[in-house]
Amino acid sequence: MSRGAIIAAVLASAVCAASAAPTLQPSSLRPVVGPIDDAASCVNNATHCTCVERNYRRLVLIEGSMPKMCMMDPTEIEGNKCACPGTALCEKEEFSCNKMQAEGEFDENGHVACTEIFDSKCQKALKPETCSSFINVFVNGAKAGCVRNIPVTSNVDDAYGYGDSKAQNVENVQFDYINLRLIETTANNDVHMCMIYGNWKEGVDLYSSDGDVREVRTKITADFPMSFEIQDDPGDQYSGDGTNEIGTFHRYWATKSDGFCIGPLLGDGSGFRAEFSDLDFMAGLNVQTYNSDTLGIENLASWKLSDHFPATALRADGRANGDEGVIVDFKPTCSC
Repeated sequence: MSRGAIIAAVLASAVCAASAAPTLQPSSLRPVVGPIDDAASCVNNATHCTCVERNYRRLVLIEGSMPKMCMMDPTEIEGNKCACPGTALCEKEEFSCNKMQAEGEFDENGHVACTEIFDSKCQKALKPETCSSFINVFVNGAKAGCVRNIPVTSNVDDAYGYGDSKAQNVENVQFDYINLRLIETTANNDVHMCMIYGNWKEGVDLYSSDGDVREVRTKITADFPMSFEIQDDPGDQYSGDGTNEIGTFHRYWATKSDGFCIGPLLGDGSGFRAEFSDLDFMAGLNVQTYNSDTLGIENLASWKLSDHFPATALRADGRANGDEGVIVDFKPTCSC
C-alpha cells in the first residue's frame, strides 16, 4: 500500500471480526487429466505419472500363424501412454507380466515375427491419482515440513478475512514474518495459497509507535496459469494475473498486515515456486498447517533470517536489511 495509505491506516482504529475455524473435509483424490506433458508433471515431482514422450501400441499375436507373427493391436488407435521413470513423488512399481516382443522389422502388411515373453518385468505408476490435500514445503531446498491444507467450503477469504486493509483471520500468524497458508476449497477440491505479512494485532498492542516500513517482493512461477483472488491492498503492485508468473510488491507498517491470495493451484498435480526478495524489516518465514484434531490453524515451521545470514548482513535486531530473500518450493503429495 502507498505511504499515504499506510499513515491513514495507522491512525485508524482496528476492529477485529472473529472467524470461525473451518470444518475439515475428507482428503480427496482427483482423477488424472490427460494428456499431461511430462515436463509439467514428472519433472516437477507430480504425484501422478502420465507421460506422453513414448506413445506405443501393444503387439497382439496373429492367431494360427506359424512361426508366430504379431501386429499392432487394432483396437488401440491412439496407443498407450507410458509410465514415467520415477522421481521423489512420482514412484513406479514393477510387476510380472506376459507380453509379445517383436523380432526384426514389420513387413508391408504390418506383421512382424514375435516371441511371447513369460514372467517379464512391466512397470506402472504407483500413485496414479493426483493428490492435492497435502503439500511438501521446501525452504531454500531443505524440507520444512508437510502441510495439511486449511479446508474451507468455497470461499478462500474464509481463511484470510480481508477487511479494513488487513487480514482479519490471523490465527497464530507471526509478527514480521511471511506467513504461508495453503487452503483447499472442498466444494471443488481446488487449492489456493495465501501470504499474510505480519500480525497487525501484535502491532497494535505492542508496536503502535513503530515507524519501520516492512517490504516484501514476491515472484511465483508454475507450469499453469495463476490468478489473484485476494489483494491486500488493491493499491499495491501486482503483475502477471492469469499467467504462469505473477509478481507483487508490498509495503506495510506494524499496525497493518499485508498480503494476497492466489489460485487455483495444482490442477495437474505439479508443484510451484515462490521467491521472496528485497525483504526489509522482516524476520523470516512461517509455514502454517491445519490440525484436524483441534480444527485450528497451527505453525508447522519457522525459518529465521538470523539463522541463515551473517549478523553483519542484517539489522541489529536480526531483521532483513533490504537485500535478503528466500525461495520456497511446493510439491503435492498424497499423504504426510
